Amino acid sequence: MERYHDLGIAMARADVKEIVVEKDRPGRPDAGKVFVAVHAHLDDIPYYAAGLCAKLIHEGYTGYLVRTSNDEKRGGHTAAQNILSNEQEHARVAQAIGFRDSFDFYYQNHEMNNISTLDIRGRLIFLFRALKADTVVSFNPWGHGEENPDHWVTGRAVEEAAWMSGIETDYPEHMEAGFMPHEVLERYYFYGRPGQVYNRVVDTGSHIEKKIDAIVECRSQGDGDAGSKLRARLAKEGKRLPLLGSDNRTADREYARQFLLDDDREYGKPHGLKFAERFYYIDQRRPRVSKVEEYVKQHAAPL
Repeated sequence: MERYHDLGIAMARADVKEIVVEKDRPGRPDAGKVFVAVHAHLDDIPYYAAGLCAKLIHEGYTGYLVRTSNDEKRGGHTAAQNILSNEQEHARVAQAIGFRDSFDFYYQNHEMNNISTLDIRGRLIFLFRALKADTVVSFNPWGHGEENPDHWVTGRAVEEAAWMSGIETDYPEHMEAGFMPHEVLERYYFYGRPGQVYNRVVDTGSHIEKKIDAIVECRSQGDGDAGSKLRARLAKEGKRLPLLGSDNRTADREYARQFLLDDDREYGKPHGLKFAERFYYIDQRRPRVSKVEEYVKQHAAPL
């Protein structure tokens, strides 16, 4: 039986042990820690995890954003124009949320299942070691119902890299260059499709403005400019919608708030939260004591 921490609601789930509601913590308890958010496309982090990312940064983390594809098929223009517009918007998304820096891998959009998984994994291992990442945010590599190859290829590479970055015999040349093994022990995997498992619900109500800031930068894809487009269309028809205000920035933000956050509202309702995001959370930071060492500790006798 599942227990919702804040409400005491019992619910049967066979796929996760417990649903934990993660709320804001006072101060900067994670000062000095680093997280890396890895997504495939411009609008993945803004929709799936911008609230979590803003929360982690607010609580002291330094964040870095990685986009694996080149988004060449989204933007309504030529491939070259789409690549450029998505690249520029990706930098603005990172700035809106508060990331220290962003990286773009530029693998071909919707064709990432044709690339070498060793290549993407190796690049991620290098970044995790170089940045000394404590936490990663990305797709669930085993998520049910995922049709987009860019998503599951990225998620699988992230999971493998998070583990392998701590093994000294993988990429020993990194150590020669001064980048030591560094396993990523804490992971938040998006709830990306209906039916995927989750065991953590993150309260994002205090960070929803940052999430809206990120969404409205997704203009090549993600409906970031849908409000201003609707405002312009209505003006041609001699109409106005008070919700959209009197300028395009307000129109885009209020459109996002009203129409693009339905999932976040639904995810929060069972827990009494205004907005929330869902994740499959893995924490491997607990001390690892082998059965042998535990036995020795209890039963060893002096010579």
